[in-house]
Amino acid sequence: MKHAGRAPSASAVVSGASRADWILLGRVRNGGGPSGSDDAVAVVGDRIARVGERSEVLGMRGPHTRVLEAPNGAIVSGFVDAHLHLVALARRSGEVDCSKDHARSIVEIQEILRQAAQARPAGTWIRAFGYDEAFLAEKRAPTVAELDAAVANHALRLLHRTGHAVVLNGLAWRRLGLPQREVVYEPGALLKDKVPAADPEETSRLVRRASLDLAAAGITMAHDPTPGQGEDDVAALRAWVIDGTIRQRIVAYGDLDCFRGRTEDAGKRFLHAGVKIVVGERSTPEELADAVGVADRAHAQVAIHAVEGGPLVVALDALRRLGAERVRERRHRIEHAALCPQALSRELADAGVTVVTHPDFLRLFGEKYESELAPEEHGALYPLRSFLDAGVRVALGSDAPVGIARPLAGVAAAASRATARGSKLGEAQAVNIAEALSLHTRGGAAAARLETELGSIEPGYLADLVLLDADPLAIPAAELASIRVRATLVGGEVAWPA
Repeated sequence: MKHAGRAPSASAVVSGASRADWILLGRVRNGGGPSGSDDAVAVVGDRIARVGERSEVLGMRGPHTRVLEAPNGAIVSGFVDAHLHLVALARRSGEVDCSKDHARSIVEIQEILRQAAQARPAGTWIRAFGYDEAFLAEKRAPTVAELDAAVANHALRLLHRTGHAVVLNGLAWRRLGLPQREVVYEPGALLKDKVPAADPEETSRLVRRASLDLAAAGITMAHDPTPGQGEDDVAALRAWVIDGTIRQRIVAYGDLDCFRGRTEDAGKRFLHAGVKIVVGERSTPEELADAVGVADRAHAQVAIHAVEGGPLVVALDALRRLGAERVRERRHRIEHAALCPQALSRELADAGVTVVTHPDFLRLFGEKYESELAPEEHGALYPLRSFLDAGVRVALGSDAPVGIARPLAGVAAAASRATARGSKLGEAQAVNIAEALSLHTRGGAAAARLETELGSIEPGYLADLVLLDADPLAIPAAELASIRVRATLVGGEVAWPA
């Protein structure tokens, strides 16, 4: 994805080819901004050739032009999920779900695991996910003994909802050859390549299916900042993009030792952009500043995992040491910033930081926030209004598989601040629907320094487009998640329907 100046004008594009490959008909919602009377978009090759009124755009129709229409719908720029973990999302479909929608106590988790064990040969691994002590009656993680009581003859790995903790049963510890422990935090290094996963062929099949699901949700580009992503992992993502297994554009962030400079591949569909750094509770400002400085000198875009409190302050301090101009130029990012006081929003803006965050967590996990935070703290949760008013560059992501990769649900949450139970958390931090659409399109493109070619419906821009069966600016926020995606185009090619 070459980063190259402003896009050419409409006349420059149209002069090269007068017949469109695709014409989309529907109300044009360009990044959520005003679109006047535009209700048609023409595509030639992989670029947008014309945006305008139906009568003029249909003048580009030829004998081979394909027309897609949503009479009461809208055309939006392709959604950018600026933070997800694609392989983990793909593999999740083959794992045992112990999330809050299926288990609200350790007893219920045990029963789910017993049933899973009965369906699998003894001695094999069971990979389960989704427990969160905040949603369990016991308000704690299952112990090794409790897991053994449910599953004694299978090795069991039960991953926390966030992916940042894990519990194992006794047989799993013996298989790993490690001393038995209870909860293991940040288990990536401990378990990497030690718990059997799907084989390469099966993983490829699962990734293909996950990519199709993303396209069905209107996602045309995904940023993948998976912690511990090494050279082989980044190479696999690139290969899947090249061979068409992945239909989206992918922006990858990995370990520093596999970064060879900002590189693009596969017809501008794959970008190795930078380095992912996780701030732990024990990370010192000096350690993080050193790591950020090394990555920056390697010309990497830095994506720092920092959720709240001390880690968020430490991440900001490390970036501030580079200087705001450098941070803005490289688009250095903080991932999550889930609980961020208003004063810190201003500091993030002053430091030039880009924030990638997940307002749909208000819907998915609002029950947890209500139980753990005082009402006066709710305004610090995913504070989009404060970020935008302070001048912070913001992009939205799902954090799937922790969250759900459905951009319109994220837009709805950003605009309504509603939990699944219907209560509102920090309503003053709501943004309007147009702003939220922009954060999931233009914002995501800008977070990867791609805003001159993606994220907007303009002549010369890459034709990443989504046709919706309803106009998101014409219905209440509560109905946004029910909008159906009629078609998704990536670079002028249909990604959905298959």
